[in-house]
Amino acid sequence: MSLRDRAGGACALATFTLLCLPACSAQDISIPRSICDTPVEQKLTAPLLKRTGELSEWHTAGWGGKETSVCIISVDKSEALRFRFAWHTDTIDPMTYSSLDNSVTGLWEPRRVGHLAESATLGDNGAIATTRCEGRAKWHFTLALKVTRDQKIVHQRNDIEQFMRAYMPATMKAVGCTHP
Repeated sequence: MSLRDRAGGACALATFTLLCLPACSAQDISIPRSICDTPVEQKLTAPLLKRTGELSEWHTAGWGGKETSVCIISVDKSEALRFRFAWHTDTIDPMTYSSLDNSVTGLWEPRRVGHLAESATLGDNGAIATTRCEGRAKWHFTLALKVTRDQKIVHQRNDIEQFMRAYMPATMKAVGCTHP
C-alpha cells in the first residue's frame, strides 16, 4: 500500500469521524413545547438550555396552589433553569430581590426593564417580573427566572428578555391570572 493510499484512507476516516462526532456523541435534547406547565416557543427556550443530554422537570409539592412554587428544569441531572412563582397581597420591587447577595433570585448586573410587567428587572443570568393579578385570592403575581446551567456564561440578557416577554404573559394565563 502506497503512502498516498494510506493518507487517503486516513483522511476518509478522519472526515467520517469529524462528521459523526456531533451526531454520534451525546444525544441532543428535545426542547419541550412547554416549560413548567406553560406553553412557550422552542426557539425561545433553546438558547437557555445546554444542547445535549436528558431533560427533566421537577415541581414543588402542591404545584400552583401554594403562595410560592418552584419549578426546576435540569439537563443531565444538572440544574439548568430555576423558576419561582409567587402570589402575594403586597407590591414588591424586583430590584430588592435582584442583588447578588440574594441567594434565591440574585442576578448579575440587574437593570429595570419596561413593558415586561408592571415592574421587572433583567440580569445576565435571569429576570424577575411582578404585576397585579385578578382571578386569584392574592393580588400580585411574581415570576423569577434564574439560569443556572453554566455559571461561566454571563451574557444571556437578550435571550432571557425574549424568553420572559413571551413566558410571563403565557404563565399568567396558565395560572388563571389576568392583569386588571
